[in-house]
Amino acid sequence: MRLYSQMTLAELQEEMERLHVEAKEKKKLGDHSQLAIITQKYFMAKSYYLGTDEFRIGSIYSVPDYDQPFTIDYFNGVFAWGRFPDSDEQTGFPVGMLELWFD
Repeated sequence: MRLYSQMTLAELQEEMERLHVEAKEKKKLGDHSQLAIITQKYFMAKSYYLGTDEFRIGSIYSVPDYDQPFTIDYFNGVFAWGRFPDSDEQTGFPVGMLELWFD
C-alpha cells in the first residue's frame, strides 16, 4: 500500500470510500478496536485529501468527541496543533477531523 502523501486525490477518495465501508462492517460486528483504527485511517486519508489550505491559524474548530472549541496555533504536515480553552497544553489532530465551530 502506498503512503497517503503519495496518493492522488482520486486515490485518496477511493481509500476514504473503502474505509467508510469497512468501518460500517466493523461497527455491525461490534469490533470496536478495529473500528477505532479504521476511523483514524479515514481521518488521515481525509486530511491528505483536504490539505491545510482551507484551515486557518487562530480559527476555532470542533473536534469529534470533544465538547469544547479547538483553536489552531500551527500546522505540522496535515496535523493542526492548538489548544482547548481550559488548557495550556497543545494537542494535535489531523485536519480531517476538524469542522468549523458554531455556537
